[in-house]
Amino acid sequence: MKNKKWGNYGLWVSIVAAVLLVVSAAGKLFGFEITEELNANITGFAMAVLGLLVILGIVSNPKEGTGYTDKDNKEDKRSFL
Repeated sequence: MKNKKWGNYGLWVSIVAAVLLVVSAAGKLFGFEITEELNANITGFAMAVLGLLVILGIVSNPKEGTGYTDKDNKEDKRSFL
């Protein structure tokens, strides 16, 4: 069975952010720093690559409601009394 979560755009954005966070934290240990400008450039490049992959149909949201938001229209079952 093919696992469709790897084709989700939100997953890849999260992975890029997590990698930048880990590299930044490791850099402080080893004496180098990722500047805000470099961070913005890396993020911009990742977004451009992901945008291209979305246009080509390689990366998408394969099933409605499986990204950052749940589009399921169920009502909240908590009681407000």
